[in-house]
Amino acid sequence: MIGYELMHRRNKILFILISIFYSVQAMINIVIEGFASIFPPAYLFILFVAILIGLIHKKVNPKITMYGLVSCMYVYFYFLLKDSPYLVNYLFMWLALPLSAIYQHTRVVVMAGIASTILTFYAFFYLYNEIFPNVAKEDFVYLVLFGLFMTAFLLTFIHRVKDANAKLQELAYLDPLTGAANRLFLNKKFDLLKESKVHSIALLFLDMNGFKKINDTYGHEVGDQLLEVVVQRINGVLRGTDLLCRLGGDEFVILLSNIDQPILESLSERIRFALDNPITLNHQLINVSASIGRSYTTETLQADLEVMIKEADRAMYKEKGRELITHTPELVEV
Repeated sequence: MIGYELMHRRNKILFILISIFYSVQAMINIVIEGFASIFPPAYLFILFVAILIGLIHKKVNPKITMYGLVSCMYVYFYFLLKDSPYLVNYLFMWLALPLSAIYQHTRVVVMAGIASTILTFYAFFYLYNEIFPNVAKEDFVYLVLFGLFMTAFLLTFIHRVKDANAKLQELAYLDPLTGAANRLFLNKKFDLLKESKVHSIALLFLDMNGFKKINDTYGHEVGDQLLEVVVQRINGVLRGTDLLCRLGGDEFVILLSNIDQPILESLSERIRFALDNPITLNHQLINVSASIGRSYTTETLQADLEVMIKEADRAMYKEKGRELITHTPELVEV
């Protein structure tokens, strides 16, 4: 499903395209048939425009606006065919189907495909003499098949585009080694939390104790495997709304929202407990631990990600001395 902000932008694009098309069509009708030729449908179009402008300007649930825009397209083409039953207008009606694919939303395309078929039925059987005088009535099935083919093609195209976008987002937002979020994803999620007006935002800054010693002793391959296990263990503790991000090396940040201080402290202890269990890699038993610092605010609208990371980083270093003394990694052959 596309985000609401992206859906809002596509609503504006589709609204502009529809308005341009209607304006050109109305001007041509005025030149050919006179000003009165665009009424009374113009009254309905003006009403739709006023409603849609209000919805788009106020950003009132872009999903509702999306369905409203697509519905308005077909209402417009219905009146266009009714008042000007020409083959060219029938062909223009089919433009609504690919235009609906701008959202990359399967339900909208299916809805548009059904609406196109209904208007085809109406045009063929109620406006046959005006639009299809030289077409055999048995050929109606080919028009329906054309609509089905177009709908199926667009649905397949959307599916392929979504798959490609998912792979691109994975490359853009995830750490290739551990699968944790990267800095770009962290920034995006932080901004989304501020926009959604959560009542609190918190950061946990994690730094693995003695990680350099493991790399120096057993090589980076073991170190990389260790980081993968660490990420799996931390994710097993976090809530579904929390985000684990690898800043680089053995440093991680966890972004949390709608959480109070006692629960945040309890979560920190659960992470420590999850990491305290030894990890076996390449026949080596590795005892690991992490120093954890916290940053917390309820002033979410004024929250700044860089400031919170620095606060959590400083808090982590205050604990690091004690953590290094009590949890120095041990390597034991098994």
